[in-house]
Amino acid sequence: MATTKITAAVLDLNAGRADYNLTATNTVTYVSSTGSNQYVFNGAYGTYGVVNGTYVLSSVSPSHPIAIINNGKTSEISYTGAVNEGTGTGPDGNTYTFYSGDVTITVSGNFDTVSYYCQNHGYMGGKDNLIYVSSVGESGLKMPSGTEVNRPTAVAGQIRNNTNETSAGSSSCMEYYKSSAWQKINNVTIPPVGTEHFNTVLYSGNSSTQAITGVGFQPDWVWIKERGPLAEQSNLYDSTRGVQKFLVSNSTAAEVTGSANRLNAFNADGFTVGSDNEINDSGSTYVAWCWKANGGTTSSNGNGDITSTVQANTDAGFSIITYTGNGSSAQTVGHGLNVAPDLLIIKERSGSNSWDDWTIGGNVIDNWLQNIRLNSDAARFVGYNGAPFANTAPTSTVFTADYQGGAGINGSGDTFVVYAFASITGYSKFGSYTGTGASGNTVTVGFSPAWVMIKRMDSTGGWLMFDNKRNTSNPRNNRIEANTNQAEQTGSATKFVDFDATSFEPQISDSEINATGGTYLYLAFSS
Repeated sequence: MATTKITAAVLDLNAGRADYNLTATNTVTYVSSTGSNQYVFNGAYGTYGVVNGTYVLSSVSPSHPIAIINNGKTSEISYTGAVNEGTGTGPDGNTYTFYSGDVTITVSGNFDTVSYYCQNHGYMGGKDNLIYVSSVGESGLKMPSGTEVNRPTAVAGQIRNNTNETSAGSSSCMEYYKSSAWQKINNVTIPPVGTEHFNTVLYSGNSSTQAITGVGFQPDWVWIKERGPLAEQSNLYDSTRGVQKFLVSNSTAAEVTGSANRLNAFNADGFTVGSDNEINDSGSTYVAWCWKANGGTTSSNGNGDITSTVQANTDAGFSIITYTGNGSSAQTVGHGLNVAPDLLIIKERSGSNSWDDWTIGGNVIDNWLQNIRLNSDAARFVGYNGAPFANTAPTSTVFTADYQGGAGINGSGDTFVVYAFASITGYSKFGSYTGTGASGNTVTVGFSPAWVMIKRMDSTGGWLMFDNKRNTSNPRNNRIEANTNQAEQTGSATKFVDFDATSFEPQISDSEINATGGTYLYLAFSS
């Protein structure tokens, strides 16, 4: 999971710039808290930049006479003032004249940085705070740093480094000003960029070898379906099982090891397909949904009773798991996500019997007490004697695979593949909603969806898939159903959804997506 953790006192994204630039005439105010004072120019505290020219600090208080600590730099920067308040020793041990009233600073060359200093109260926030910049322009982003007392002036949207608070092992804490308060930003979760972890690509077949590009990353799970004109099976490939090996979402069939005419390479920006008509037939169009795991690099996971092979993308909450069953009940298997998954999609690779369905369990599928079959339109159901998950929700390290008379997901010597998902704020969500039987049934996911799959759980209904590439604007009414081989159904006036900024909306009252009182499972990924 990606986070931001800024531990340095200063983050400078534009070297040589200051937070603010002084103008010809600058209003001087003061911050006073717990006996500490701070000069503030023009209502905002930070570092101040100047170029060659003359600058007036207006109406400096006689309680805070100021001097520019310019020893050795008097030819580059000098100062004088309206009221001479006498001389005193500066922080560098040299003698300076302190002024109140209008204080004029003359800059003639590059002095790099200098400090300003109060005769009565020391630096008052002025240490190394006046900067010579090459030109006056947009200020860079340089985090003001100080204690809770010596703080930057509170301005909406301002960011500061608070040096007397700690966070996650850092000796300071980054904060931003919002709603009249400073709020910590250390370790705020940053959502992954959707198109760096999930993407949809469209292509036309050519009945030859073809490199499909535009994914934006090397995909590790590729789900290909012909859109039309023919009805062809889905082909599901992943980089853990390897090229040319595919499963079919609408079938109980075992894994097929194909030829070079199938998917035969996972590439940096996509994948390569051969000439098989299910994935690359001339005259046909195709969609491929692509997920990123770990670039094909797997590791052995011994967290559970059964050792698994895991390829995980924890930032995106996705892992690919393979394991071999041992024929025992309630066996744990490591998943590699470091958080408890919300949803598991499991398929036996080595068998094709009636119980070798695609098994899906999840938090919202009766909290792992029931499951749904991807290859079927049937409602959720209770497994045989507690199978397949032994009525046990996953933990942050393992899920439970049960075996009951061959009806589970742990047959002795059987091989399995699992696609595990955990919701990631701003990127993915796996949940449920209740149908309203009317338009405007808003399902909030916290991002603009790029892909949504819906399945009615309390009654029969297909697995309907919508995305933002086959329909680039609302209504999203071109659907593909994972549990059938039928061609894409286009332009439906009853089975469609709208994608909004933070939600999707199942429309009308069709029983498969929005029947009054119906209970629905959804999977959603961001763009």
